[in-house]
Order: sequence, then C-alpha cells, then structure tokens
Amino acid sequence: MSALRCYRSMLRVAAGMQPHQREAVKAQARKEIEFFRDVKDPAEITRLVKLFEDKIAYARMTTTRHPTSNVTQPGRTRIIYGKNGEKLDVGTPRDKAKYTNWDGSNLDPDSVKRHYRGLNRCGFRDNAHAKGMF
Repeated sequence: MSALRCYRSMLRVAAGMQPHQREAVKAQARKEIEFFRDVKDPAEITRLVKLFEDKIAYARMTTTRHPTSNVTQPGRTRIIYGKNGEKLDVGTPRDKAKYTNWDGSNLDPDSVKRHYRGLNRCGFRDNAHAKGMF
C-alpha cells in the first residue's frame, strides 16, 4: 500500500469516529504524510508504510462501525392517546416481563425454532453421529 493510500484509508476510518476523536486522528494522519515527503530511501518508506498500516488496523479495531452504535435503548415505552389524538401520557420506559408462562415442560415455540435455526447455521444437521449403530 502506498503512503497516499494509507492516508486516505486513515481518513475513512476517522470519518466513522466520534467528533472529538476525529480531529486528532486527522491531525495525526496529516503529520504522518508530511513526514513521508522527506524520506527518499525505498526501504525506509516500506517500513514507514507498514507502521502506518498498523496504526490504521489499530484504529479500525478500536472504532465502532457506526458512531451511534453505542447508544442504548431505554426499553419499552407506553404512550396513551386520547379520543382527539393528543398524547395523554408520554410514558415511561418499562422492563421486559419478569415472569413468563413458558417453562421446561411447556417450551416456547419461537425459542425452539430460533434454537434449531442456530444449530443449523452452526452445521448440526441431525444427531445421527450420536446415535451410533442401534
């Protein structure tokens, strides 16, 4: 990868960062590319590009994919509307139900379906390997 390509890649990574981090990363990338202008030795350029790529890889690991992905949802909210369509109660976040009518002897069909989909995705098609020769 060339130095200019590394610089562009670092700017793309910085675009996904929080605003307070973005400016510092852009300044660091500018400083790196300015340093590349003075280097003439091809072996030294290759070494510096490798270091720049390592910095890009670290920035990608420590950056969230979407800047808003670490915002948590408050939970369920109940809003009550009146007959005229105005909001009577804005509502407060509620927790999920503490109790469920599904237990070990009475399984939730959606949970069972989700479980089998996960097993199929992992490659477990049947249990013929565990049955043996009967």
